[in-house]
Amino acid sequence: MSTDDELYVDSTEATRMLGVSLQTLYAYVSRKQLRSERIKGSRSRKYWRADVERLAGSVSEQVFPASPAALVSETKITLLTAGGMYFRGHDAIALSQHATLESLAALLWQVEEASVFSDPPVDASDVWHQLRPSLSELSAPERMIAMFPMIERANVRSYELSPQSYARTGADVLRWCATLLVKAPKPSTQPLHLFVSKALKTEPGFDDVIRRLLVLAADHEFDPITFAVRTVANVGVTAYQAVTTGLIASQGQRFQAERYGSAMRFLHEILASKNGRMAVVRRLRSGESMPGFSEHTHDPRTIALMDSLERSLRGSRELRRIREAECTVKEASGASMEFIVPALFVGHHLGLHGDELSIAALGRMVGWIAHAMEQFHGSPLIRPRASYVGPLPTDASS
Repeated sequence: MSTDDELYVDSTEATRMLGVSLQTLYAYVSRKQLRSERIKGSRSRKYWRADVERLAGSVSEQVFPASPAALVSETKITLLTAGGMYFRGHDAIALSQHATLESLAALLWQVEEASVFSDPPVDASDVWHQLRPSLSELSAPERMIAMFPMIERANVRSYELSPQSYARTGADVLRWCATLLVKAPKPSTQPLHLFVSKALKTEPGFDDVIRRLLVLAADHEFDPITFAVRTVANVGVTAYQAVTTGLIASQGQRFQAERYGSAMRFLHEILASKNGRMAVVRRLRSGESMPGFSEHTHDPRTIALMDSLERSLRGSRELRRIREAECTVKEASGASMEFIVPALFVGHHLGLHGDELSIAALGRMVGWIAHAMEQFHGSPLIRPRASYVGPLPTDASS
């Protein structure tokens, strides 16, 4: 996450970088070529570094290490800062207080919610009904990867890639993903958090935890999986194919081993202990790592989701153990709990064994689709070139 000093420069630095006078700097602001904010407790202003660098025509390699032929160096979707996360300029935590995944999708996809979510989802229930027995033993991502080509073919609008059509197909993707996730007979026009909650027979009020998780998980800027989605989107693929790419990338061994598997095992240790402190102490004694906790991360999404869980599951022993573990890790190393821990706990509580992150993944699909749209509609077809460092051809080296 970027600090304020990395995101902004003061007027002295801005004029130096641009090689202009203070009056010219003010003119850039008035012409809306340069964004600025007033510094609290001062009459001075600070200037958005990326705008200054773009005007200067020399984007810093430290901020954007990509070459001119790189896939992407800019986005209008998500901003990560030391103070929080913003979806198209809106605070993600504030949005999670009231937004549904559908309303957030409309924001990120830049469409009217009713224009893409009012139509009934594409009907491929006959195919799903026939294949349900043979797919029932697969994981949720595997069911989606197997079914998507057939669902896509059931609706020719899937192949229209205009922004409005892409968003409309995105709505179908989300509804079918939820259907395949909970193994329901067919998709629904209900808000997704209510549909999932009802299908999984949660206790009263837990639907709001699901809603909040879906919203908070929607995007996290350019993580490796999102980058894979943008790479494929650059050549012009459907929303189903873009999400399939994200699902495939999320099954990669590095992600599964380093993120999902190790964090889930540690969470199981915490939940199986008499108290969370014991689970942490056992790992400290043996010199093991604490997956799901980081000294470099303070994620406000974690606080928001944990607060929502505690309101819904008052007196939960499992949540108390997680809090005990969190306090012990903080005491031992200063590390903070990452968002993946409460996200995994939601899946665990819902009985999604082996698919604990599937609810969070359903939310993340909104971000994948937004990035696919931004990449396809905002960038030309890119053909990056590589610097060859292998052995020279025999005739050239002799």
